[in-house]
Amino acid sequence: MLEKIQKMLGQLSSEELRTLNSMVVATLKANSKIESIRKGGSLHEGQEVEINQVKHKGQKFIIKKVNRTRCKIQAKDNISEIYNCPISMLIA
Repeated sequence: MLEKIQKMLGQLSSEELRTLNSMVVATLKANSKIESIRKGGSLHEGQEVEINQVKHKGQKFIIKKVNRTRCKIQAKDNISEIYNCPISMLIA
């Protein structure tokens, strides 16, 4: 399917390509928002999570508060270590 689209791209005008690009970006943003809402709905206070980041690999955190796009998390082994982390970076 991608090969067909790639062949057709050469036949489109600049304006049509810009319109297509904006449609693709809008679709990607919508899919990302849906995924974030779905993931946010599954998170709750007190849940143990990890952060998808090299610096904190393998470290466990406890969710203290779930906001619309971010969660306040506290390190399980160090209570003074608190972060406000995007939901998309959390691994349940």
